[in-house]
Amino acid sequence: MFYILLAAGIFALDYAVKEHVNTTRLQGTKEEKAGGLLILRNCHNKGLAFGLLKDAEGDIPRECSGLALGGAIWAFLCALFKRGSKVVRLGLSMVVGGGLNNYVERRNKGEVTDYVSLGRGGRRLKSLVFNLSDLFVFAGGILWILGSLFPGKKKK
Repeated sequence: MFYILLAAGIFALDYAVKEHVNTTRLQGTKEEKAGGLLILRNCHNKGLAFGLLKDAEGDIPRECSGLALGGAIWAFLCALFKRGSKVVRLGLSMVVGGGLNNYVERRNKGEVTDYVSLGRGGRRLKSLVFNLSDLFVFAGGILWILGSLFPGKKKK
């Protein structure tokens, strides 16, 4: 039950942040925070991560993200109902919560709201704009992989 609540909490948190960004921040504006380390903005991404498929015709980005999300949900449900690594379940709950939030926004609006970028680093790193769901999907994916590669000792 904890992992389902975690996924729902991640979904709700980023939903609230995106609503706040879309109602209080004009698209295209930038505001430095944390001494210029973070830049808050309001960008709408019609494509996938890193701008992939942003110029694709029709619903290709939505369908691609839906397929990936479906696979993650299947793995999440399988992991919930069998003994296994808590790290895998934690990672999958993060992937599902963040992925579902981005998918629902893409389904409803045709684009995803991104609102944070880094103010330091190389040009390529500074050009990335992301949201909390993206961070949870990325971190959850790493945990999922690590938990799968190093499952730990099985109890007898």
